Amino acid sequence: MKPLSVGIIGTGFGGHVHAPIFSLHPGFEVKSIASVYRQQKAEEHTWKGIQHYRNWRDMLEKEQLDLVSIASSPSQHYEMTMLALQSGHHVLTEKPLGMNAEQTLHMLTESERVKRKAFVNFQWRWTPIRQRIKRMMQGKELGDIQHIQYTGSFSGHAVLANSYRGWEARREEGGGFLFAIGSHMVDSLLWWMDEEITDVYGDLRTQIPTYSGDDGLEVRETDDAFTFIGRFRSGASLVANVFFPGIRGAGWKLEIHGTKGTLMMRNDDTLECSFGGSFERIDLEPVHAPASLEAPAVHYYNGFYQMVDGIYSTLAGNQTLPDIPTFLDGHKAQAVLDAIRLSSETNTRINVDYTYDKRFGMD
Repeated sequence: MKPLSVGIIGTGFGGHVHAPIFSLHPGFEVKSIASVYRQQKAEEHTWKGIQHYRNWRDMLEKEQLDLVSIASSPSQHYEMTMLALQSGHHVLTEKPLGMNAEQTLHMLTESERVKRKAFVNFQWRWTPIRQRIKRMMQGKELGDIQHIQYTGSFSGHAVLANSYRGWEARREEGGGFLFAIGSHMVDSLLWWMDEEITDVYGDLRTQIPTYSGDDGLEVRETDDAFTFIGRFRSGASLVANVFFPGIRGAGWKLEIHGTKGTLMMRNDDTLECSFGGSFERIDLEPVHAPASLEAPAVHYYNGFYQMVDGIYSTLAGNQTLPDIPTFLDGHKAQAVLDAIRLSSETNTRINVDYTYDKRFGMD
């Protein structure tokens, strides 16, 4: 079978993660890659053996592609995605899907109108440990879920204090850790529970608000720490917390408490359960990246390669796999992110507005 052709927008994360991992899959051929910003020289050249465009619009106009993979800053997702869809391409867009739920609903509606498959890169769904949690939740092994606590603390103080952040420090471009990390957390929570978060109370904080160095003075508008609490439609409660600027962080910890048992995951590599006695470890089959894969792509292989494989199965078989994150999932996550931001700004609990539409299977 002829491989599906892929064009990538973004020579940063797109070039160093999307391109090499897509290239590993026998069902895809990376044909072209485009810079996000127009550069002074307009001529085209090869980029690591892949056709390079200095203007992403030119790539969409000139290349015959089956899939466009968009890896730009969140503020650019809407324009790029809409044009890619209207040009007849299936689309994979990085998370968060857009800047707000109004944008993501338009993107979702447009994908339906033009009858193109549209995916959002919540790749961590596909790691073996998170897949195991999903299957346990589906099988009600923990009983009825009562409470979830999801926390992460990291040794990021030196990075934030001594590095220029660029667009990641600017709110209008979609920077901040709620969008970067919280979007994955929200998606995993919605996916694991298979139900919506109804209301949230959020608190976004900027612990290191400025940087001064060789790159000049940077005043940061975005969060480097956040907390939110909330409830699911079933009544289960949740607490989520991320603190990046620690001198020394403790990593990730997930606790899921049910009427039959408690599950605990640490750093996405250790899974333990208790059904009343001591916690017992659940063994998982490891996933090993190919030796030829270099950093930073090797860090993302565990989830992203499975995501790519799921996209291929969906496009080749014309049937969306159950765990593949679509624009509907991206829209739901965005609605929760919007509510968290609004809650932090107003210091009030906010009901999540998903803007339901029965065409998309929402009640």
